[in-house]
Amino acid sequence: MEEYESAPHGSKGGVLRRHRLHFNQVARWATYRDQGILETGWRKGLHVKMTPKTQSAEIDRLRAEVRKLQAEVDKAHRDRLVAEVAAETLGKASALLQAMLQSADPTPEASSPAAPKS
Repeated sequence: MEEYESAPHGSKGGVLRRHRLHFNQVARWATYRDQGILETGWRKGLHVKMTPKTQSAEIDRLRAEVRKLQAEVDKAHRDRLVAEVAAETLGKASALLQAMLQSADPTPEASSPAAPKS
């Protein structure tokens, strides 16, 4: 792909013949690459230059990934808030139950009449 794309006008056919490829195959690879199906990456330690279509496809892919990660962060934030509200509600319920138990279970001295002393 690199050799074909960097070949000057008029010599692209020679590249195809040398590698025994048909133009349709190269066009299909270019389409796949631009859609992000084929990877562009490293070759012989040098970064492969991306075409505008490839860059656009990569930008779209990265934007989708950012949206997905942001949704995960938002969900984690909502979950944390729900957990905080639940803990606060449980604390209040516990305090209410404690108060109810104390008022329902009077101390023995207060409930029994004073016994006559002999």
